[in-house]
Amino acid sequence: MRMLASTALLMLGLSAPAVAVSRGPVRSTPGQETASVIHPRLHEFMTTASSSGRMWIQFADRGSTAGTMVPLSQRAIDRRVKRGVSLDTPERQPVAPEYVEAVRRTGARIHRISRWFNAVSVDYEPQLVERVAAIPGVASIRPVVRFRRPVEPPQDAVAVSRVPLRASPSSLSYGGSAEQIQQINADIAHSRGYSGAGVLVAMFDTGFRKDHLAFAAAMADGRLIDEWDFVFDDGNTQNEPEDNSGAHSHGTSTWSILGGQVDNQLYGPAYGASFLLAKTEDIRSETQVEEDNWLAAVEWADSLGADVISSSLTYSDWYVPSDYDGLTAITTLAADLAATLSIVVCNSAGNAGPASPSIGAPVDAFNILSIGSVQATGTISSFSSRGPTFDGRIEPGVCARGSAAWRATSLSPAPFASGDGTSFSCPLVGGGAALILEAHTDWNALMVREALMQTADHAHSPDNTYGWGIIVVNAAIDHEGSTGVRPTAPGATFF
Repeated sequence: MRMLASTALLMLGLSAPAVAVSRGPVRSTPGQETASVIHPRLHEFMTTASSSGRMWIQFADRGSTAGTMVPLSQRAIDRRVKRGVSLDTPERQPVAPEYVEAVRRTGARIHRISRWFNAVSVDYEPQLVERVAAIPGVASIRPVVRFRRPVEPPQDAVAVSRVPLRASPSSLSYGGSAEQIQQINADIAHSRGYSGAGVLVAMFDTGFRKDHLAFAAAMADGRLIDEWDFVFDDGNTQNEPEDNSGAHSHGTSTWSILGGQVDNQLYGPAYGASFLLAKTEDIRSETQVEEDNWLAAVEWADSLGADVISSSLTYSDWYVPSDYDGLTAITTLAADLAATLSIVVCNSAGNAGPASPSIGAPVDAFNILSIGSVQATGTISSFSSRGPTFDGRIEPGVCARGSAAWRATSLSPAPFASGDGTSFSCPLVGGGAALILEAHTDWNALMVREALMQTADHAHSPDNTYGWGIIVVNAAIDHEGSTGVRPTAPGATFF
C-alpha cells in the first residue's frame, strides 16, 4: 500500500532531520581504483544514445564550503518557519569550488551545479570519464537522464460527452472549465472565498505565453514573481527567436488550467495564486528535457519560497523498472527532498497507459502527489499511466480531469480549446493544493498530500488505475486527520 504521511517517509541524507545514509563508493585518495566510482551503465548507455548526453559527477563531501549556508529569500525562510522545517538543512551548503574547478580542468563543460546533491552535470566524453574519476573527492559518476516526448494520448470517445452541471454555489462564470472545476469541488472552495491568494506556485514546463488573456489578471496584479529559462539560461520564459515556434504551447495550457482567469471562459482552481515560471524543456530535438534542468528548477523554486510545484514531465531513458523504487532516480530523490522542505510536488503520472506498470520518475517518489487522468464521467482515461512502483506501492496518487480538459492555447493571445493528457490533470491537483495551503498556512507538504488522498473518491479502495481517486478539494480543506508525521525509512543511496 502506498505510504501516507502517517507511514514511512523517505529520509534523505540531505534532508532534515538528517540521518546517516550510504552514499556509495567514495574516492578520497589517488591510489584507489577509479572503476569503483563509475556507474556500470554509463559507457553502455552513452555509446548507444542517439545524440550527445551528459553525466552527473557527485562529490563525497563539501570541501572548503562545509558548514556554509547559501542565503534563502525571506519567502523561503517564512515557508520553512511556519511549517516546522529547519533553516539549517545540509542541502543549503554550496558545492566546493575547488571540486568544481578540478572537474573543469579535465576539459569538461559544466552545465549545472547542484547544491542539493553536491554534484555537477557535464557533457559526456569517453576520454573524460577516467580523468574525472581520478579526482580526489569524486564519489560517483553516472548518466544524466533524458526525457523523450511521449506520443500524444488518444482521445477517449466518451470524454467529449457533456455531463450535466450541478448547481454551483460559486458566483464565478467558469465557461468551458466548469466541468473540470466542479468535478474536483473547487467551485465550492471558491464560494467559501478561497482562490489560492498568498500561495506561490512554481510551474515547470516548455515555456509560457505570458501575454495570453488567461494571465492578464495575474500579470496586472504583479503575481508573476519570477521566471527563468533553464534551456537558454535567461529570464524570459516566453518564446524567443531561437525557440521552436510551438515551444510555449504546452506550458501556456498547464498554467492556464491551474491559475488562469477569464470570466465566462476559464478559471483555474488557484486563479488568485502567485507564480514562478520555469522553462525546463527544450522541444527543438528528440531529447527535449534532461533531469539536470528539472533539478536546477526545483532548487531555484525552493530558494524563492515556492509552496507548490506543478510539473508535467516524467523521466525514463536509461532507468529500468527496478529503479522505480523511490530510492534511485535523481528526480525522484529531489522531489522527495522538496517534500521534506514542505513544497507540495504535483507530477503527472504519464500517458503510457493502460499498460501496468507504466510510470517513470519522479512518479515513484514516496511523498509527492502523482496525478492520473479521468474523463468527464469520472472513468479513467485510457492513456493514464498505471502503477505499481517496483517496490509495490500504488500509483497514481490521485486523479483529475485530463481528457478533453479546457485550457488556453498559444495560437493567439485569446484562444481556448480542449486537450488530453495527464499533463492537464496535474495542474488541477496543483491548484487544489494551493487552495488547501491558503486555508491552512501552517500545513506541511505531507499534510496537504494526506488530505487530498484521504478525501478522494476512491480512498476506501485505492488501486493502480485510479490511485486514491478524483480529488475533492472542499473536503480536503476540511480534513481533520492530517498529521504530517515524519518517521524514518530506509536510507537512500544517491548514485
